[in-house]
Amino acid sequence: MRPHFAQVILLVVFSGFAFPSPALAQGARYEGRRIATIQFVPQEQPLEPAEINQMLPLKIKAPLRMADVEASIERLFATGRYEDIQVDAQPHGEDVIIRFITRASNFIGHVSVAGDLPDPPNRGQLVGATRLDLGQPLTDDKMVQAQEGIKNLLANNGLYESRVRPEFIYDSEAQQVHIRFVIDGGRRARFTTPIIKGDLKVPTEKLISETGWRRWLLNTWKPVTQSRVRQGIDNIRLHYEKQGRLEVKVGLESLVYDSDTNRALPTLEIDAGPRIQVRTIGAKLSQKKIRQHVPIYQEHTVDYALLAEGARNLEDYYQSLGYFEVEIEPKQQRVTNDRATIDYLVNTGTRHRLMRVEVTGNRYFGTDTIRERMFLRPASLLQFRHGRYSERLLRRDEDAIVNLYQSNGFRDAAVQSRIEDNYGGKNGDIAVYLNIEEGPQWFVNSLQIEGIRSLDVEQVRQMLGSAEGQPFSDYSVGVDRDTILAQYFARGFPNASFEWSFRPAAQPNRMDLRFVIDEGGQQFVRQVLISGLESTSQSLVARNILLNPGDPLSPQRMTETQRRLYELGVFAKVDTAIQNPDGETDRKFVLYNMEEASKWSVSTGFGAEIAKIGGCRTCLESPAGQAGFAPRVSFNVARQNLWGLAHTLSFRSRVSTLQQRGLVNYSAPRFRNVEGLNLLFTGLYDRSFNVRTFSSERFEGAVQLSQRVSKATTLFYRYTYRRVGVDEESLKISPLLIPQLAQPVRVGMISGNLVEDRRDDPVDPRKGVYNTLDIGLAEGIFGSQRDFLRFLGRNATYHPIGRRLVLARNITFGTLGAFHYSGDPDQAIPLPERFFSGGGTSHRGFPEQQAGPRDLVTGFPLGGSALLFNQVELRMPLVGENISGVLFHDAGNVYSKLGDISFRVRQRNLQDFNYMVHAAGFGIRYRTPVGPLRVDFGYSINPPRFFGFDSEATRQDLLEAGVDPCRTQPARCIEQRISHFQFSFSIGQTF
Repeated sequence: MRPHFAQVILLVVFSGFAFPSPALAQGARYEGRRIATIQFVPQEQPLEPAEINQMLPLKIKAPLRMADVEASIERLFATGRYEDIQVDAQPHGEDVIIRFITRASNFIGHVSVAGDLPDPPNRGQLVGATRLDLGQPLTDDKMVQAQEGIKNLLANNGLYESRVRPEFIYDSEAQQVHIRFVIDGGRRARFTTPIIKGDLKVPTEKLISETGWRRWLLNTWKPVTQSRVRQGIDNIRLHYEKQGRLEVKVGLESLVYDSDTNRALPTLEIDAGPRIQVRTIGAKLSQKKIRQHVPIYQEHTVDYALLAEGARNLEDYYQSLGYFEVEIEPKQQRVTNDRATIDYLVNTGTRHRLMRVEVTGNRYFGTDTIRERMFLRPASLLQFRHGRYSERLLRRDEDAIVNLYQSNGFRDAAVQSRIEDNYGGKNGDIAVYLNIEEGPQWFVNSLQIEGIRSLDVEQVRQMLGSAEGQPFSDYSVGVDRDTILAQYFARGFPNASFEWSFRPAAQPNRMDLRFVIDEGGQQFVRQVLISGLESTSQSLVARNILLNPGDPLSPQRMTETQRRLYELGVFAKVDTAIQNPDGETDRKFVLYNMEEASKWSVSTGFGAEIAKIGGCRTCLESPAGQAGFAPRVSFNVARQNLWGLAHTLSFRSRVSTLQQRGLVNYSAPRFRNVEGLNLLFTGLYDRSFNVRTFSSERFEGAVQLSQRVSKATTLFYRYTYRRVGVDEESLKISPLLIPQLAQPVRVGMISGNLVEDRRDDPVDPRKGVYNTLDIGLAEGIFGSQRDFLRFLGRNATYHPIGRRLVLARNITFGTLGAFHYSGDPDQAIPLPERFFSGGGTSHRGFPEQQAGPRDLVTGFPLGGSALLFNQVELRMPLVGENISGVLFHDAGNVYSKLGDISFRVRQRNLQDFNYMVHAAGFGIRYRTPVGPLRVDFGYSINPPRFFGFDSEATRQDLLEAGVDPCRTQPARCIEQRISHFQFSFSIGQTF
């Protein structure tokens, strides 16, 4: 189209050159004259002077030729940067002056909407309705289409009287136009009584009710929206489908607007169709199973392709039950008396069990490697009771094995299969034998690479799999092709191509390879254009742009920049494009168009905790806890993108019967523009009763610097200053310990934390490793009243067993070591700083926070200075894809100090808590979008016993008990123990 238009202009301007006329003599006089100068009007052109000079065949001081003028216009048009070009020739003495009179093209930049914006539709839908793509040429036709798209979308949402007016902001230097559509939505129409026609078979009033377009209580009509129209039609269709009319057709014929009444009249065309019954003949199958496997229920229509797909699905179902030879044929009956029947003729054949799958003949690959690629599975108790087998699966496995060998140079590999019926002499049992004929392995004898000029050939060779002496296969060549082209694309060669050929070498089973690369032209970045910013700092975005003028135009760097901008957390959408992508120029504008996210976010939540967390707050009963229920409410608010720097200020709160917490965070991501370096300031107030021994109140301030070292590893550097106090009225320990353990303490601590996460899925991992290491030092120089060292480490691993089982294990070790303390070392660490553990996430043989040493008078936990836990889980499927089970064993305890860690399993006496407690149990997991819902039931094999006051004892009894309450008040001092049976309920895997 462009060159043809150029020729038209050329013929008009140089008519004397093309047609016999009086001007012909003048044209002939110009032909062959020397070109004095070449001028462009206007002087500022879309292309740079050097680029134009290189592109034009017309040259100063060269003779003027008509063919050169035509070629010049064609080349300028081919760049895509010109909408109109005219050429004028004027005499200059004996020479001639050539002038190019041009009009530049415009390209689409930022597209936005403003004005009286109704909802629905939202801003994103309105912008999407324009169908104006970033970086594409802007034409009058596209603008007409954009306005019509917006008006149609508004009309579909009941806004028939809307007005749309475009506004343009021109960037002449970049030839970019930012377009804002100013919208006046007007009033929204309401439904009125619809016209329903066709073969209904249902009362009209019932269908009107099904639409949901009328408020049943007020008997008024709802406003028109696109979603309401669609939902109303879907409701009618669903009503018919419940009657078995699967072939029902419901269409919106029209939606006519009356401006006088502001009403929209829907007209629906309905063909109810017959009642359809789907059944199986030859084998009984419930309607639930039929609906699950026959897709006509999901697709809301009946055709032969869907019926055939249903037959295949039913075959897979019966084969999973052991009917490996099942044959199913769909048969559709004629309509009789408004009814039609679809029969699936089922011949199940004999029921089998696949007892053995044997692979022989393989020497190059191990049997386990081959089995990983197979669908056939022998019968097992946990996975497939009858095994998994069918002719289709067998053929698929044969192809998979052949592909594996061929991709490693075995070009003649083949697989022969044999089925043995009545395996082991048992009727119905079968075995499958697969014999692999590997054949010779072919290798690369030589590799010749041609056409590489812009890359280092030797470096390219080192990246290739088809090196000399390596196995030869089409698969390896395909990988090499992608590797080479990826290198070219990353360096701005968008049109690079790859061809290859091969021939047998002189040696047997050897191939000579030849790669031929056509690099094509290289493209560079002319400039990076950013649009769509309102409050975000331009410099913030510029710091994250990985492309600069003059760089090779790399799609990978464009995408990486897009990812970095998204990671700032301040953009709802980041579009990137190349302006004028089809234009034949080697210097391109790279565009980034942003849509900023909402600056404020508010969320609330409601939840509950169910565990052994109950019991009286002021009395001394139940030191091991009682089953309790704690409702929880949370409220969070955040102000994002402060000062346009992607900083965030947030407030988070949680209120429950166990805890009242308020947290203020100020985060600065990508600190000092270092990738993966984030700065966080935190202020915290927390009042908790999560440890039954006491209530604590904590005021804390912290500053943290996190550094992402690699994809899996993150380091945290933190300074924390806090004041922790214990409510003495809530203490349930011996009065002799209160002065040392209950006084308020200021703790200043520096700490470092390492997190290594190599799990495949952090929410529900099946394989990988998760390590954490936390080391902290509290010392007077940091403002701390107590000096101690804190260490806490964790290692978790996940090992898949087969396809569906997972063996998971977790070990946790921690210790606290006090120094510069003149008093009792056992009381150097204040209560709130000690380790309290046990419960659903650490040891399921204890109630929450109930592990470890206890007060010898009351029996309430005191926490410890060391902990060691080991957890092992076998995770397995139970019912379907969403319900799974867990067998677990937990072992460990919280110990008084590091030297008291012991693997003993027996408690020496009622004052001994430094031994290892073991628990085993079973759990159920239900998969949800936010993580598995978890219920665990544990049995503690050797729970601790201890002395504690009876249920009627009070704090006054404790104060009067003296040093030895069991001697002074023997009736009140009774032996108690942690219950053998424990349960926990939460969201997420235990570890």
